[in-house]
Amino acid sequence: MQSLIAHPVQFLLYRFQRFRLGFRTKRRKIPAMRFVAIFAALLLPVQTLPLSAQSLPQLAQSLPQPFDREGATKVLENDRVIVWDVAWLQRAYPTHRHLYDYAGVYYTSGDRIIVSPEGVRRPTHTSAWDTFFFRRGVTHSEEGASAEPLRAVFLELKEAAPVGAADTASEGLGRKVRETDRLVIWEDIAAQDTQPPAHRHEMDAVAVAFKAGQKPRITFVPRGTVDHGEETAGADRSYLFELK
Repeated sequence: MQSLIAHPVQFLLYRFQRFRLGFRTKRRKIPAMRFVAIFAALLLPVQTLPLSAQSLPQLAQSLPQPFDREGATKVLENDRVIVWDVAWLQRAYPTHRHLYDYAGVYYTSGDRIIVSPEGVRRPTHTSAWDTFFFRRGVTHSEEGASAEPLRAVFLELKEAAPVGAADTASEGLGRKVRETDRLVIWEDIAAQDTQPPAHRHEMDAVAVAFKAGQKPRITFVPRGTVDHGEETAGADRSYLFELK
């Protein structure tokens, strides 16, 4: 009997075989099949719980990756960052969740529709050379909405937190356009026939160089590098993303 009690399902079958007509309590007799139904309900697996009771990380893992889609091309990846060249084509993209903090710059103007998980549609126009930074966890779907697609360079920051900013700030990188606890974004609009001064990169950085009619040129610049801007030479406009 002790081994049967240790296994509730076997114990239930044992009791059912002994008392086919039902189970008697002090007050009333419970029909056997009703007892079986009550006992089975107590053994329902966790998977039958409502969706809201399930783990959010499990739900996130079931969604596609943000850039696993047509119009997105990976151009660089290392231990710190993944860089994508992204276009919003005229189509609906699936709902996705951003698993990393991410930043970047749009390099053409265009329209899209951003759709929340609840189905709320938000038409959005974005201008070229707008920069951005968002925390991980953003969940939405998108639709490209302009004949000439919106385009951007996206950086996914693979580390969950900053690894430590430099003791001294970099100089000669251009105009600072955005700073967060994760990165600094510098913009440089090249003057004609000028040689950038020598400068030292105090943090790991991603250089993004733009020249009319060409694809963006992406270069990872390790911390401590001293140069004359070779990674952006010949560009009409460039952005440097320093990683903290």
